Amino acid sequence: MSRAKDIPTRSLEPEPDDGAPVEEAVLGLTIGWHVDVDRVGHRLRLPREIPLDVSRLGPVFLDDEGQISGPLADPYLSRRPVRFVRDGDGVCLEPGEGSTVRVDGALVLDPVRLEPEALSDGVVIELGERVVLILGPIPARPVASTGELIGDSVALQRLRRQIEMAAATDAPALLRGESGTGKELVARAIHAASARRDAPYQAVNLAAVPTSTAVAALFGHVRGAFTGADQSRPGYFGDADGGTLFLDEIGDASTALQPMLLRALETGEVQPVGDRRSRAVDVRIIAATDSDLEAAVRSGRFRLPLLHRLAGIEIHVPPLRTRRDDAARLLLHFLRESLAEHRALARLQTDIDARRPWLAATLVAGLLRHDWPGNVRELRNLARQMALGGQDTAVLKAHHAPALARLLDGVEGRLTTTSLPAPAAPPPFDVDAEDGPLTDRRVEETLRAHGWQTRSAARALGVPRTTLYRFIKNSNRLRSAADIPDDELRTCHAQFGGDLAQMADALCISVRALMFRLRDLDPPL
Repeated sequence: MSRAKDIPTRSLEPEPDDGAPVEEAVLGLTIGWHVDVDRVGHRLRLPREIPLDVSRLGPVFLDDEGQISGPLADPYLSRRPVRFVRDGDGVCLEPGEGSTVRVDGALVLDPVRLEPEALSDGVVIELGERVVLILGPIPARPVASTGELIGDSVALQRLRRQIEMAAATDAPALLRGESGTGKELVARAIHAASARRDAPYQAVNLAAVPTSTAVAALFGHVRGAFTGADQSRPGYFGDADGGTLFLDEIGDASTALQPMLLRALETGEVQPVGDRRSRAVDVRIIAATDSDLEAAVRSGRFRLPLLHRLAGIEIHVPPLRTRRDDAARLLLHFLRESLAEHRALARLQTDIDARRPWLAATLVAGLLRHDWPGNVRELRNLARQMALGGQDTAVLKAHHAPALARLLDGVEGRLTTTSLPAPAAPPPFDVDAEDGPLTDRRVEETLRAHGWQTRSAARALGVPRTTLYRFIKNSNRLRSAADIPDDELRTCHAQFGGDLAQMADALCISVRALMFRLRDLDPPL
């Protein structure tokens, strides 16, 4: 048993070496849902000094590794941008002409100011009934994923830092958090990141262990110690020797068991039932609870010395309602798991040009506004129902809490009445293209094959360059160098360290066109 008698409860937040405050979060947009589900979770920062215009053509979003993933590029979204402008601590949203924009479910026709309180929780924005964006805090810098924890929110990145720091010590750790937040995943992540990672990991739910057998289950027993003890057992402490023991629902430990747990923590020894001798064990203890242990201490149901001993390190596992952008990632993760079980994973792989994806952005936007009192466990159960019944709100409402049912009532009508505009018609042509009509996909593939050089691409397509320029101007997914915002150029320049070839390929324009655009920037790079 590792000893931590002199280790007080302490914060696990890192401090900067130079004493300056650490920028933990910035305001940004996260893709909460997209027809191309691989785009879910991609994000961009909201500039401080200049407006941000968002349309199907720009700006570019970054993936989880900070690499450029491109603009939204949904052909049913308007080319007329929705504008986001910083307004003190808030943000003013200006819907573009002809754009269908909803903010937290309400249709927005005029500019609206989003207050700091709403932004801190994450504002759910629907574009054209097709794409869901979440406007709120995003991490200022990436943190490597830890264990099985899904997500990349500010709250989860903070939790990952705490896990890394807790893993560097053998002090007992107490995980606090609401039911369903994933406290056992955190315990496993701490063990996996620690020096004990190759040693045993044991978990026991104290609420599920009968009081009459709890002592033997935890500390072991010798043969003949009681009726039915036909052989000796090491107990959970013995099984975890050299590794980690996770005590879930520690608040439900009986008052008779608590002194024995305290002694084991104090001395590093356990006494099996029926044995006169104590045995030394080397076990790192991680406990978890959703109970108010301080209230239990005041009522005499929990021993204060045990609380102090367990809380050598305290970690608060955040509820899902504070991780709205993670809810989108988790929904996709659980849908993929459940659909794979039913051999129906292809349902999620909807073509970008499809008018009706398998799962409507309207429904996902409604789900992202839910507070999830059951946290990740509730979301996982919902995803399993959706894998079976799709967006049948009657089925979903029948299996979930009244609060979620009321929320689903609000989006139910829009799921069946939404009328999407047709994508923009192809531009007129002076001459017919060779080998059939031009399409966005065909032109994009040809341009890419020719390094985004319009002269050679037009020759390969069998059309004049002027026709190709006109097609790009009216395209649902292509854009010219002039369409790329200045801030996107600067972001791309920083991403690739000024490498023109890599920048041009990421922005889908020729190196020559890129050089002209960079020359016109004010101030220049």
